[in-house]
Amino acid sequence: MKSELFNLIRLIYCGIMMLVFKFQNKYYKLNNKNYKYKNFHSQFGEDRYIFEKIELPQKGVFVDIGAGHPISYSNTYFFEKNGWKGVCIDADINQVNLLKAERSNVEWAAISPEEGEIEFFPAFLPELPTTKQRHEHEGLIKIPFKDTVKVLSFRLETILEKYNIGVIDILDIDVEGTELEVLETFDYEKHRPQVVIIEYYGLGLGDKSEKIKEFFSKLPYRLVHRTCSNLIFVNQEREVMSDK
Repeated sequence: MKSELFNLIRLIYCGIMMLVFKFQNKYYKLNNKNYKYKNFHSQFGEDRYIFEKIELPQKGVFVDIGAGHPISYSNTYFFEKNGWKGVCIDADINQVNLLKAERSNVEWAAISPEEGEIEFFPAFLPELPTTKQRHEHEGLIKIPFKDTVKVLSFRLETILEKYNIGVIDILDIDVEGTELEVLETFDYEKHRPQVVIIEYYGLGLGDKSEKIKEFFSKLPYRLVHRTCSNLIFVNQEREVMSDK
């Protein structure tokens, strides 16, 4: 009972915060003449936080896994519009079609340790499709899914090689429950992501923050920020905090 009450309060709080950041994104734009594009778009202010608090290249490299809508709630759109290069990856063909209209490089694929084909569960809410089995979902809100489809699956390293991506400045992972599996499919020493944005909490998926923090404790990363749904880690070997 206490757990259900806590989750309900958490859900209400996050709903309020989502509205707060939506208002902020609409009315408080970047005031910096060195940047052409001045709108932020993240659901809980992740892009604004990273821009203001972490020293990054003015034109860096991003990889967005489970990119979703090309603009709405995107953690990488602001950076791409300001000259960054990278790739958006999504397993939902509906989102992929939207992405291709707005983003430079788009891959229709699921990221998985095993390459080939994988079961994908489209959701009636476009933000919540997943490759996680339906019976593994839990919580107050049951996610309504559509019929299962098959999509091509690749290790992340395969896609990074396709786009000739070396060092990554922002790695964004939002795949509704399989984030830790994604993290095991590429070479850290080769790509050394400076910033990792990773979803730890989603509707029906519970809180995976402790497992994610345990994973990153074995790598040279420091947790610098937490939002309602994402953890943001910075590579301590590349870390430079900013006073923008």
